Amino acid sequence: MNQWEVFVMDLAELPEGTELELSVRTLNPGLKKYTYQRVKAELSKSLDKFADRLQVRFGRGQLCNQQFSIRIIEQVQRMPAKYL
Repeated sequence: MNQWEVFVMDLAELPEGTELELSVRTLNPGLKKYTYQRVKAELSKSLDKFADRLQVRFGRGQLCNQQFSIRIIEQVQRMPAKYL
């Protein structure tokens, strides 16, 4: 189970059951903790639907008391491959 975190201004930015493009950061322990990725993902308010967990923070870092389950569909490359 992976743990992810996303920053949003409002929970309305996270509709359930649709494919979203989000910037998430990992909360898994280790060298890559707090690294960001741009991903396409699907969310659910039911914590049993997907294996991974998503923690939500608001614009100034306030932790939301609601958690989501998340399924990462794919990583999105924002930079052309010739620059990687």
